Amino acid sequence: MRRAALFLCALLIALPGTLGPVQAQPSVTIVFTGDLMLGRSLEEAARARNDPLFAFRRVAELLQSADLTVGNLECVMSALGTPAPKRYPLRCAEALDALRWAGFDALSLANNHAMDFGSVALLDMRSRLNAAGIATFGAGENRRAARTPAVLLRNGVRIAFLGYVNVPQDGPPFFFRNDLTAATDTGPGVAWARADAEGVELIQADVRAARSLADVVIVLLHAGTEYARAPNHVQRQLAYAAMDSGATAVIGAHPHVLQGLQRHKNGIIAYSLGNFAFDMTVERSAALRLSVTAQGVQGYEWIPIVIGAFGQPRMADSEQAARILTALEHLSAQLNR
Repeated sequence: MRRAALFLCALLIALPGTLGPVQAQPSVTIVFTGDLMLGRSLEEAARARNDPLFAFRRVAELLQSADLTVGNLECVMSALGTPAPKRYPLRCAEALDALRWAGFDALSLANNHAMDFGSVALLDMRSRLNAAGIATFGAGENRRAARTPAVLLRNGVRIAFLGYVNVPQDGPPFFFRNDLTAATDTGPGVAWARADAEGVELIQADVRAARSLADVVIVLLHAGTEYARAPNHVQRQLAYAAMDSGATAVIGAHPHVLQGLQRHKNGIIAYSLGNFAFDMTVERSAALRLSVTAQGVQGYEWIPIVIGAFGQPRMADSEQAARILTALEHLSAQLNR
C-alpha cells in the first residue's frame, strides 16, 4: 500500500524543521491530515461521477507515500442509526473504499460528530474500519476501549495513537453534549478529555501506559475554538499534559482552520491542521509530514493544501503554497517566542 518515493512538489514547497541531532536509527514518516468529512457534497460528487475514490484523487500520492497516514474522521461511516437532534449530523456511509485506497492506516474517532447517529452507528463504523485494516482510536464500546491506544509497528518502531475530544458543550439542537456522547464504564462513546485536574491526570496516565507499549506516543486532540487562529487555554493545558507525560507529539483538529506549531521538549504540538477534505468555505489548509524515531521527532514539514469544489483537497500551487507557509510561519512564531 505504500510507495517508496516521496511527493517531490511537496518537498520543494514545505517548510522543514528538525529537532536535535540526526542520528542513524530507524525512522517512520507519518502524514497527518486535518478533518475528514466525506459526506454531503463529496459523497454526491463521487456518486455523480461513479467514482468512489473521488475525494482523494488529487492527493493520493501524498497520502500513499508515507509509512503511516493518519487523520480525524469527522463523519459517521455507517448507514445505521438515527440522527441526533443537532444542526449538523454528519454521515459518510460510503467512504470506506476511498479511505482504504488513499492509504489511511489509522483514524481518530474522538470528535464531536462520532455519535451523530448513536452508538450503533459508531460501533458499526469502528468495526468496518478495523475489518478493512484501518486502526481506530478515541472511541469504543466503553471508556476503557475509547482510551486504549492503537499501536502500529513500522520500520521497527512501535507507535501508539491516542485520541481525545474536548469541545464546547452547546447541546441540542446545535453542537455537542459530552454527557450524551462520552464513553462510560459500560456504554459506548468517545474519549472525553476533561480539562480539570482529574481529567488531566487521566490523560497523563493513558500516555504513560501507552509508553509502556510503544517507542512513540502521539495524541490526536479534538479541541479549540472554531475558526480561531490561536489555541485556547484548554488546548494548551491538555497538550502540555500529554507532552509532559511522555507524548512525542500532539496533533490537533476541530477549529477548521490552521493554527501554529509549537516545539516542546523533544517533540511538537500542532494545535490545528484545519480541514483536509470538507465542503466548507475554508480553502487554505495543510497536511503535516512528521519523521519520528524511538528518541522523538526527527523532523517535520508542512504540505500546503487547497480545498476546492465539493470539499476535494488538492496540492497547492507555488503561489498558494507560499501564502499558506507564510501564514503558518507567523502563527508558529507567536507560539515559540
